[in-house]
Amino acid sequence: MSCVTIDVLPVHLEFFPQVQKAMEAQCSMGFRRAANIFSLMKTSNPTVVALLKGLTQNLGVVEKDDIRDGLKREVFTALEENGEIPHGMIPDLTQVLVNLSMEDIELVSAGFRQSIVLYLRCLTLESLLRLREMIISGLLLRILSEVIKQFIQSRPRVQLVVRAEDFNMCVSRFYIATGSHEFFCLVFYCLIAN
Repeated sequence: MSCVTIDVLPVHLEFFPQVQKAMEAQCSMGFRRAANIFSLMKTSNPTVVALLKGLTQNLGVVEKDDIRDGLKREVFTALEENGEIPHGMIPDLTQVLVNLSMEDIELVSAGFRQSIVLYLRCLTLESLLRLREMIISGLLLRILSEVIKQFIQSRPRVQLVVRAEDFNMCVSRFYIATGSHEFFCLVFYCLIAN
């Protein structure tokens, strides 16, 4: 298994009908704050460190579920104690952070420009391919939509946009770094959830 780190992949979340830009900016701040808290926990919280180390083992379904449950408890508590994240977002943000972490994917940061932009980093080539599957299957859109629906009460349609050139750049850098000659491309994906 390779341990090469690649560039972050920007994932854009757009809303239809459009919502107030101030609400989008606040939602983006919630994602960013949660990402920062979880990032800190990965090095400073001994329970989280041990749980994440356990993911590197060859585990069965029950053991992975135990780790997932433990991570959920720790992350939920930390987000709640922080006090800066709207309470309604915490359960679903916890779900996002833990699900991504279980796949060796990190929510590195979030920003706001024309839309909310989440920055994801895959820790292995295998995790990049799992992220691709999460995008194609709509799973990533579903879990992110739940966070947004808790924050933005008008319940807009959420569109997840991953530009093909961004994804393909991450893939090519991984292949270059690992010396692999295989290559594939992602066609432009734009998935919509109601």
